[in-house]
Amino acid sequence: MKKRCAVLLAAAMLLSAAGCAQDSKRPEPTESTEPAASAVSETSAENVEATEETPQKPQPSRRFDDSRIATLYDVEFSYTDPNGNKDTYFYEVPQIDDDTEGAKNINEMIGYRFGYLVERAEDARSRNDFIDTSYIIWISTWTGPVLSLQITSVDTMYNRDVGAYHYNFETGKELSNIEMLEYLGYTDNDLTLKALQRAVAQHFDTYYGGDPTYASELCKMRAQSLNGLSDVFTYFAVYPYYTGGLIVTVPMYTPAGAGMMWTDIDVYPDKRQASGQILHGQDEWFTCDVTATGEVTVRALTDYVTPDGAMTYQTMKEWYELGDKTEFAVSGCYGNYIKMLMTSIGQDYAPYVFLLTENGNVEYIDVISGAQCGTMVNGGPLFGINGIVRLETGTAYDAEYGAEYTTVYGVSRDNEKFNLMEAVWNTAPLSIPSMVGSFVSEEPGTWFEICEDQPNFYTGAYTNGQRIPATWDSNISYLGMDDRGWICSVSLFRMDSGRTQRETLAMMPDDYGGVSVMHIGGKSLLNLPQQEAVWFEMTQE
Repeated sequence: MKKRCAVLLAAAMLLSAAGCAQDSKRPEPTESTEPAASAVSETSAENVEATEETPQKPQPSRRFDDSRIATLYDVEFSYTDPNGNKDTYFYEVPQIDDDTEGAKNINEMIGYRFGYLVERAEDARSRNDFIDTSYIIWISTWTGPVLSLQITSVDTMYNRDVGAYHYNFETGKELSNIEMLEYLGYTDNDLTLKALQRAVAQHFDTYYGGDPTYASELCKMRAQSLNGLSDVFTYFAVYPYYTGGLIVTVPMYTPAGAGMMWTDIDVYPDKRQASGQILHGQDEWFTCDVTATGEVTVRALTDYVTPDGAMTYQTMKEWYELGDKTEFAVSGCYGNYIKMLMTSIGQDYAPYVFLLTENGNVEYIDVISGAQCGTMVNGGPLFGINGIVRLETGTAYDAEYGAEYTTVYGVSRDNEKFNLMEAVWNTAPLSIPSMVGSFVSEEPGTWFEICEDQPNFYTGAYTNGQRIPATWDSNISYLGMDDRGWICSVSLFRMDSGRTQRETLAMMPDDYGGVSVMHIGGKSLLNLPQQEAVWFEMTQE
């Protein structure tokens, strides 16, 4: 009974949205379209209480409303499965009532994708077997002569499949995602993609960012959810929202145990994509600025000299082995930022930027590490730290080293304080079990290994299934994440030159025991091609 209530409630909510979205509702059945009772075999009569509707095709109309939508299936029945569980199943599968090739193509796709599920369910029911599709429903929106259909199927494990189809009754043409976006006025694909990335990140942070126990795993799932969103222009279901904007159904990776779930995301490409506030932060050698539209930039103060005249920027640059770049557009900034604190933490010079979002989350930027490799990226939210209203500096005690260090605290409305640097260290995703191990790839002829202890990274050549031992010890550090994956810096200290070589990588772990790695900048230590991802397989060696 609980399952039936949940299913009917979900269906009612979607159909309610359809009522808001449609220019006119579907016509009520007339005498000629009343459903007839389905014939039930004697062997299954005691298990089935069935009522099937087979409405007739609507009469042709010149109006641009739902009278132009026909019905392929409109079925509802109660059924008791072999385990004795009784439930109600209902399937509504629409068709476009037009005789053009465009309409025919869409109808065939709908029939193949969703009509098949109805046929499969009816076959299982006839054999007194288990039915795996709970319901299929649809909603419609009209934008002038253009009809948009969103069809959703939900199986008995609550997995969703969503399809969106667009048809112009004036031209008789099917519209692709790109054509539909252009028809709606969203002609800037880059702007649309950025709005979708921001919306996906904020959705993930709001619904899944509250548990610090699995902070590293959440970093992996957030990166997976942000990756590949450019499919909005080809593959994803895109549906115009009745209040403006779009509903885009994207693959969202969640900690709920279900892996990937198709999730509806509200996207408004034509609205302001940030808090509108202008923020500025500065420490001794760097500044950070946030624009009203959410762009974040870090700049080096190359003209600064310490008050005693002992150190210039050039001296500091050589000391910390910074790159030549002095201005950095920070990638991966998807939040609506309202406050900033920029300061040095620890016992040495290590500047960090902490950004407070409208919903009380905290994000961070590791400035020195970014300046060393020439890539500045947002570290993402500190999972488990929520409801923060202000940021402040302070000190904390490190029991392992028996010393105090400078840190930043996030303070909640209840005046509870969270050590943000401790959260930064605990969030580092490279320590999760799926990333600790050895990875090989024949394409570049390279292997690498990530370890829990320092030095935590080794790399070398891989030929004929054999790993050639690394010549030098090296380290890998996590900088942050954006749509390319985790952005990491590999540093290799060469004893022969006394200098450190660095390579910046984008790493996207998968769920099949491997990771895609792409060279972004610096010295090519892993022998990777330029701007092309290479898959590395995890081995048991």
